[in-house]
Amino acid sequence: MNDCAVYFMLHSIEKVRGGLTRAAIQRANKLSRLYDDIGLITFDFNPDYDQVIKHYKDIRLWNDKIKHYNVYEFLMNQSEIEKTGELTQTVFQDDSIYQRVLFDFEGRPRKVTQFDKKNGKVIKELLLTKDGRRFFERCFLYGRYTLLDQNGSEIKSFKTVKGYRRHFVESIFKNRETILLSDSRFTDRILMGIEDTKAVKVAVLHSNHLQSPYQYGSPLVKRNELLFNRLNQLDAVVTLTDSQAEDIASRFGRRSTIHTAGHPALMPSKNTEEHDPYTAVMLVRYEGIKQIPHAIKAFKRVVKKVAKAKLEIWGFGREEDRYRRLISRLRLENHVFIKGFTYDVDTTFQRAAFSLMTSKSEAFGMSIVESMSVGTPVICYACKYGPTDIITHEKNGLLIDPGDIKGLADAMIDLFLNKEKRSALSREAKKITKRFGNKKLEERWKVIFEEARKQSKQRIYLEGLRAEMTNVVFDEETGIKVEGRVHFKEIEPLFHDKIILFLQFRRRKEMEDLYAPLSVSWENPNTLIFKGKFSDLQKLFKGCWDINLSVSCLNFHQFVKPMLINAKIGGRNTDLKLCRKRQRVFVKVYQPKKKKPLNIYFFLEKYKAKIRDGVRRLGG
Repeated sequence: MNDCAVYFMLHSIEKVRGGLTRAAIQRANKLSRLYDDIGLITFDFNPDYDQVIKHYKDIRLWNDKIKHYNVYEFLMNQSEIEKTGELTQTVFQDDSIYQRVLFDFEGRPRKVTQFDKKNGKVIKELLLTKDGRRFFERCFLYGRYTLLDQNGSEIKSFKTVKGYRRHFVESIFKNRETILLSDSRFTDRILMGIEDTKAVKVAVLHSNHLQSPYQYGSPLVKRNELLFNRLNQLDAVVTLTDSQAEDIASRFGRRSTIHTAGHPALMPSKNTEEHDPYTAVMLVRYEGIKQIPHAIKAFKRVVKKVAKAKLEIWGFGREEDRYRRLISRLRLENHVFIKGFTYDVDTTFQRAAFSLMTSKSEAFGMSIVESMSVGTPVICYACKYGPTDIITHEKNGLLIDPGDIKGLADAMIDLFLNKEKRSALSREAKKITKRFGNKKLEERWKVIFEEARKQSKQRIYLEGLRAEMTNVVFDEETGIKVEGRVHFKEIEPLFHDKIILFLQFRRRKEMEDLYAPLSVSWENPNTLIFKGKFSDLQKLFKGCWDINLSVSCLNFHQFVKPMLINAKIGGRNTDLKLCRKRQRVFVKVYQPKKKKPLNIYFFLEKYKAKIRDGVRRLGG
């Protein structure tokens, strides 16, 4: 067993939740064989957590070694509860407020929320023990959060929510090294605020970090901004696919702290139930990003060719009524069925001929691996990131151009009618269990955690970086050659061999990044000399490309704009020119080396994104 503790932080755990919650619990379940002290930390108020944990134990996702820590259960225990059997304080009543009472599973009042009648805003929350005694007050009006003892007297108060959450998390450490992993963007702020030096800080990305149209240069999803602005503070950041890790490293800086670990494949049960050759399934949240109407509309085409075809859509979410109306409008009531949430994932996939995924974006696509692991091939839009990383078209599944509803329908008709092709895809799909097997992923997480522990003892932050170009020359045969220096305000010699430099070319309008490695030598303890060349000129599309330096050292990264200091600069041909503006240099490409094909779906998504951004600017 490892000698450190491992805790996964997420906002809440509920019985009916999507892939993130299940993935975190599965990870804890598997890694409990390697770590003696492992648990999940939550931050919501749920008086029925004992029922929730029991549910996950009943379906064999939660074993007895996994601990659960909740901030409000912790505060309740700190208040030294003694069961009195009655309320010891009277809840404040006033004609200007109204209140809502939350009851637990056994009908006991556990939370009283007070609202201002005039504006409907929450004024105060009173959290109660099982016996009805107040143990914690959240006064939002004055920004005061108070822990109370059994007599209602103050034990400790906090000025911010972040303050008592940090107090709670740091109290769990018990003077031992602890790997603290943020599984949601809600918990990133808590992770960043932990000051205990024994904390090894890790964050996991479960979704695409970009907004529509989900291309390399798309804006960050707002909830991801804190994480990406503070990547230098993390000992590890974990993505689910190699392609997302590469995109993040390319756009936000190459660090040794970026890792990849996918979700585990299902271990097929002994259920030998034959699949229904005319049933397709989807296991998906009922949300807009999943584009479920695409599957329903495609099925209208399918049933014209395959009269017995059925589509079962399993899941939960706010758009269920919209899907039912669409099914009714298309008169597909005998073919498409909204089935609700299921816990029996493997059986649901196992009895289907194939499964569908029509998402705009997927960081991984947990249901893809789950479906393939039981031999059910997947027909999927070829979106970033998981589908194109996991599925090999026509080998272990089918990839469809995003938004191509006719192509989606044709692929379904093909698999419904071509049983040999379906069987061949099924055989290959099952091999996914080797790539995402439990043992392999356990070892991967073990390596990530060990590297993060090592990294936490050598964190570095460099200040005052300056760079200068002393030579920039373009030659058609060798490419663009550069020479120059990087000046550090101060850097310890032991980090000299950890410095990695790349020459970066960043396209201005349609963001794209290209890199070339640079060789370095140290002129003095705080100054290095670099030189190198960029030869892949055919990759430079038409437009202006800024030239930067990418400076990495373990967890730290910074893009530096080099100044031209007594620099020799020159060279051009009919397609490319080195340009100078004040003390900066950039490349101007006049003719594209190759023409990018127009994708109508992404063109429309980009257009919608521009409208969205414009509306936000007007509203902001």
